[in-house]
Amino acid sequence: MKDNSNSSTARFVIGIVGMVVFGILFLIFLISLLVFSAVSHILLPIVIVFAAIFVLSGLLMNSGLRRKRVIARLSRYMAELSSKKDVMTIEEMAGITGYLPGQILSDTRWQKRWDLNFDLYTDKEETSLIKGKGAYAEYLDSERQRETFAREEAARQSRLKDPETATLETFRTEGSEIMDKLRAANLLLPGEAISNNLAEIEKTSKRIFDYVESHPEKLPETRKLMSYHLPTTLKLIDKYCQYDTMEYQPQNIADAKADIEKAIAAAREALANFLESLYHEDTLDVTTDAEVLTKMFEKDGLTGNRFEINNNLN
Repeated sequence: MKDNSNSSTARFVIGIVGMVVFGILFLIFLISLLVFSAVSHILLPIVIVFAAIFVLSGLLMNSGLRRKRVIARLSRYMAELSSKKDVMTIEEMAGITGYLPGQILSDTRWQKRWDLNFDLYTDKEETSLIKGKGAYAEYLDSERQRETFAREEAARQSRLKDPETATLETFRTEGSEIMDKLRAANLLLPGEAISNNLAEIEKTSKRIFDYVESHPEKLPETRKLMSYHLPTTLKLIDKYCQYDTMEYQPQNIADAKADIEKAIAAAREALANFLESLYHEDTLDVTTDAEVLTKMFEKDGLTGNRFEINNNLN
């Protein structure tokens, strides 16, 4: 801040001094030019030079004065932000300081143009003031996340409209929502036996979703899982959470909780079995290929004792 003020003061002072000195010299040589017209060819260029320097000095003085005023207003903005919050809309700042929003925005632009030593920034739309590199870095990070989310959402909507990808994208969206709900529910039940089952259900569900995404041909097999099994599991978990927060729990509530715990344990086992069934065809094909390959090796005499003898000879 001090460097900004010193620079502006220097400009202002140099401009004043230049105007006074070269203004006087300009008048002296102008009068001389009028009096001694015989040497006008010598005096005229000097008069023009002094006039130009006088004008430049005036511009320098005006620049220094303008900079001083901008710096004073920028200092006010920084002070208001420091006393209240790191981010404030320009409209809010205008209401506090009495300056017009356009004036405030202009000051921030001059700050960038003149490279003034202020830790003050504006957002992308130039509607808010941000104080400090830390707060500005957070803003930029949130903007990047927002833009990334917007791109991903636009791509998702495009896939939903495409008949070839709509089914898989719907599955992916529903799976993501289910994962979020499972995670949120598990956070409400720390240290509970049911929490362990929920954690396993979450892991298994994630594996199922990942596998089906890479094997879209398995989508038809997930229809009942997505339309009934998992939604009903979530519904029971929500009910359990409600019961668990009740201060007074009569016997019928305790019994209902016990039934839900059994159902969640069964869901854990069922999902694990479902995941195993998804891999069944893959493992079956691999087993078949392994058996055929082994038999071919045996038929060609490449396994057993003969292979060992040949290997020893080599």
